[in-house]
Amino acid sequence: MAFEREEPKEAVAYFIPGGAIAMIKIPALDAGDTLIYTLRHGLTELNRDKRIGGQSLDVPLLPEGVNQAEEARARFAGTPVDIVISSPLRRAVHTAEIVTGWSREAIILDALCMERSFGRLDGFTRPQVEAQYPEVRYLEIGHIGYSLNPPDGEPFPALQARAREFLRGMLGRHRGRRVLVSSHQNFLQQMHGVIREIDPFDALRTDILNLELNLFHLDARDRLRSGHKVQLAPSAARHPSF
Repeated sequence: MAFEREEPKEAVAYFIPGGAIAMIKIPALDAGDTLIYTLRHGLTELNRDKRIGGQSLDVPLLPEGVNQAEEARARFAGTPVDIVISSPLRRAVHTAEIVTGWSREAIILDALCMERSFGRLDGFTRPQVEAQYPEVRYLEIGHIGYSLNPPDGEPFPALQARAREFLRGMLGRHRGRRVLVSSHQNFLQQMHGVIREIDPFDALRTDILNLELNLFHLDARDRLRSGHKVQLAPSAARHPSF
């Protein structure tokens, strides 16, 4: 399905059951429905320098990334969340803490939602990859090049299979709740692909910026009812994906 994008605009308050107020439009849930929020972490030195960042380089948020998360927190305030799950990498955990206001101890860490493994390419720029690993092939989508065969890395079909395993387990434990998942670009693209029932390569056609929030409303049988996206920190557009 085509997703609606909620563009930054003048703040509008949405009233939700219980009298709370949210700045983000939240769908009305029927009994047994699940609401999934996915959140990409804030800016790191790897994003800034256009270096590949997978699992082995556990870099923190830059001060600009912290500022992005704080900007996002203001817009996310009042949004109802029952469960927060994060990749164990620092950039994802810290982003979840700032945006949701939940303590690190309250956040569930799950290695299944870590970023894609890029194997020996971690930390490399694309020119460095092309010089040292000329056998690496790329899928070019717009201005972004996706490596298809990183040495010792994770192919996209395997990444989508991991995202499917994560989603299955998450729904098994938290179906009927409002769950936020703080993670990474490539992983979230494939998780979105599982939800939307599209293949691993078509899933790459929808980019995810830093601090982008996606909402998925699933019915009691885990079928997608609706979805939309919100750029919580418009300043993140200064550092596009690569």
